[in-house]
Amino acid sequence: MHEPMTTGTAGELPPENARTNQRPEPRPGTAAWWLARESEPARRRRRRSLTLDAVLDTAMALLDTRGAAALTMRNIAEGLGCTQASLYRHVRNREELVTLLIDRALSVASSVPPADADWAEKAAWSARLFREHLLRHPGVASLLHGTERLGPNSLAGVQYSLDLFIGAGLSPRLAYAAASSLATFIIGSVHFNLGLDTSDPEERRHRRLLYRSRDAAAFPLLVQHADTLAEVSSDDEFEVGLNALLAGFHALIQNADVIRD
Repeated sequence: MHEPMTTGTAGELPPENARTNQRPEPRPGTAAWWLARESEPARRRRRRSLTLDAVLDTAMALLDTRGAAALTMRNIAEGLGCTQASLYRHVRNREELVTLLIDRALSVASSVPPADADWAEKAAWSARLFREHLLRHPGVASLLHGTERLGPNSLAGVQYSLDLFIGAGLSPRLAYAAASSLATFIIGSVHFNLGLDTSDPEERRHRRLLYRSRDAAAFPLLVQHADTLAEVSSDDEFEVGLNALLAGFHALIQNADVIRD
């Protein structure tokens, strides 16, 4: 649930620039919002020590330790030892805060891979790095619900991916689609396993018991292969999916001359 933009819950102050009877502002994360944010004049900041980076650092620490539900303007202000009004000089509401926080968290996606790797090795290296980052920060993954990848750090990742796939032989259209499908797969694989440790021996033991206890007539394969299936980890699932995607991209590249896009 997003915190209100112009009216607050008990104890929360509205943004200082809230006005009535105006055209609704663009939703944070959209292209219109990023363009508007870049074109607006710098907001007055009476407390020089409070920077946007400090706000986002505190928000990330809160997200990592207490989860997305605790990510409120009130809690962030308490963590910084400032008023909520001070936060509103940097972000208008929680939705803007989350948008900026997620964009900064995604900067890992454009980290530089080994120089001697080919396009597929670079794509795999970056995919694994991104997944590991999201697994270390599950709160970030929980906030990635169709978030537009239009912020400066996100666009750097898009630029990197386009360079990778266009350089491999895909058209710009197919390269963009390939990059997006890979990002969607990575995020989805993390979402699917949030809160579940498939490497835990106890979890695997209970899976074996669960599969074996099913009705063999209704679930013959689960019962027959219970021991094997219980050992399949989320890492195994990710690697199979990643290799399948890369194989599909190989096929697209090899057939680039005959594929019309």
